[in-house]
Amino acid sequence: MFANLKRMRAAVQEWLTKEEILGDAHFYSIEEWNAREEPYLGDSLLVLVFDGSTLHTMLNYGGDTEEFDDLIDSFGFWYELGHSWNMGFYAVDDYDYIPIQGTYAQKLRDPRWLRKAELIKKRAEYRCQDCGTEGPLDAHHCYYAAMREGYQPWEYPLSAFRALCRTCHSSRELAEIRMRAFSASLTQTQLDKLREAFKDSSYWFETDAVLKFLSHIGHDDAATDRAVAELKKHRNDTL
Repeated sequence: MFANLKRMRAAVQEWLTKEEILGDAHFYSIEEWNAREEPYLGDSLLVLVFDGSTLHTMLNYGGDTEEFDDLIDSFGFWYELGHSWNMGFYAVDDYDYIPIQGTYAQKLRDPRWLRKAELIKKRAEYRCQDCGTEGPLDAHHCYYAAMREGYQPWEYPLSAFRALCRTCHSSRELAEIRMRAFSASLTQTQLDKLREAFKDSSYWFETDAVLKFLSHIGHDDAATDRAVAELKKHRNDTL
């Protein structure tokens, strides 16, 4: 159980960082927490404090917690708020915490993975998220955490997956390899700036239009001006 708890802690920290809602969130071991002599959560296994963070708003004012809830459940735990600014984690009754042995293919037959894969497909309305076709789908991991964490296939947030048809699943793996290889040409700062720039521009304009615009930037000023004019035709309705 405590190996799962350690992985869950790392996964939640990673998710909060990825979603840019880490704020001042901080974990306390139960020993550290009880040393504070707080009047609640003393029977939990681990405590997360998040006073003033975006996580506070999400949990207390009707935000979408599906991905967060599913991530915690993926490791065999559940949580409850002690106050509006902290939560305690507890073990799920009858959860099998015995380390999984066998090949990766065998792990993909585990009921926990089958449940996760079905949820991913359901969220995609049973259509391939790359080409839009219906039919048999795979739940594709778009990234894997560091090997040192030893995550099981189902111990990832829902945003780490895409539901793909068999054809797109095969071809997307190659596209992701090319993208990772391209990332080797950029510094960490450039990677973050690229992600932020693309995220922001795709908020205001259609994603395909942004990519087409970038492909037309060059030495020809007239062509660049035309690309800007074309991009403006594809503004998203964000108001």
